[in-house]
This record gives sequence, structure tokens and C-alpha cells, in this order.
Amino acid sequence: MFAEVTNLASPNPNVVSQLAVGSVLTVNLQTTPQRVVAIFGGNIAGSITSARLADFIECIRNGQVYQAKVTQISGGAVTVEIYPV
Repeated sequence: MFAEVTNLASPNPNVVSQLAVGSVLTVNLQTTPQRVVAIFGGNIAGSITSARLADFIECIRNGQVYQAKVTQISGGAVTVEIYPV
């Protein structure tokens, strides 16, 4: 278990427009294609990119649940803090 601050990759503008600093997103492992995604309101806000992505995937597969809190929004760029719950 660990926490990390990162930016969302390929942010979805329709979802980003609904976010505010402090918004909490669900972090899920998507299998096809395999990627870790942040979800808000049932929609994918963007993908999680991290040097420790393989560690996140392993932890999620082992049952660890993560959330991502929005810490900054600058235009279309969204910074999140990913943490275990």
C-alpha cells in the first residue's frame, strides 16, 4: 500500500468539467485494454500514469482499494493524490 501524486492521462473533458479540487474518484483496473482508470459519476475521468503503475495493478489485483482526490485542476490537466482506503 502506498500513496502517490500524479496527473490523469487522457483526461475526458466532459468529466473533468464536473470536477473540483477535493473531488474523490474511484480507482479501478480496466482489463481491455489493461489500464488503471479514475472514475467520477460512473464515467472515466482519465487514466492513472505512474512509475509505480505495475505496483498499483498488483495491489488492486490483491484486493487493495484506492481512491484519487483531485488536488489541482489547471485547464484540462488534473492532478490527483491516489491513496489506499
